[in-house]
Amino acid sequence: MEGGAYGAGKAGGAFDPYTLVRQPHTILRVVSWVFSIVVFGSIVNEGYLNSPSDSKEFCIYNHNPNACGYGVTVGVLAFLTCLLYLALDVYFPQISSVKDRKKAVLSDIGVSAWETCS
Repeated sequence: MEGGAYGAGKAGGAFDPYTLVRQPHTILRVVSWVFSIVVFGSIVNEGYLNSPSDSKEFCIYNHNPNACGYGVTVGVLAFLTCLLYLALDVYFPQISSVKDRKKAVLSDIGVSAWETCS
């Protein structure tokens, strides 16, 4: 790969899906995307149960609906951010401005740090 700004080659090159799929951060984003589906899918499907004595649903996590809501929210946000940054990974080699590339990389770092802390 030729030298360029912020980890990509010079802007304007042809799109190469093989190179995109082989990049470690792309592979990790796809794995994170699958895990986010597992998180919110499992909580939505089996996180709420009906009590035999009560017709009201309750969350299996300490009967606290906020716990299930938090898990679903984190899973959906992770799903959406993974899709957003996968699209940015596809579009990134076409960004010609160094300032725009810097913003893209810093937003990726910032969102990753925020998701790690939450």
